[in-house]
Amino acid sequence: MKRKLNDQDVPEVAEAVTDVETEVEEKVEKKTPTAKTFAELGLDARLLQAINKEKFAAPTPVQARAIPLALSGKDILGNPLYFETSQLQD
Repeated sequence: MKRKLNDQDVPEVAEAVTDVETEVEEKVEKKTPTAKTFAELGLDARLLQAINKEKFAAPTPVQARAIPLALSGKDILGNPLYFETSQLQD
């Protein structure tokens, strides 16, 4: 539950997210570029060597969106909505 301070600096429950805010967030997600290879992410050569050594072929969609944001200094918060059970079996 989100809270914000009112005029008297007392915490209050923030209003629910509106449909307009949700639409804006969806549009931003669609515009976020995704890389098809780790090299396109602009990683250091040492990282690319380590990735190749571990035989990773391509970044996951989450990695393709999160790595550029992290490299630009932004904080990232993940949400495991699309978790695959096959990842547990490895």
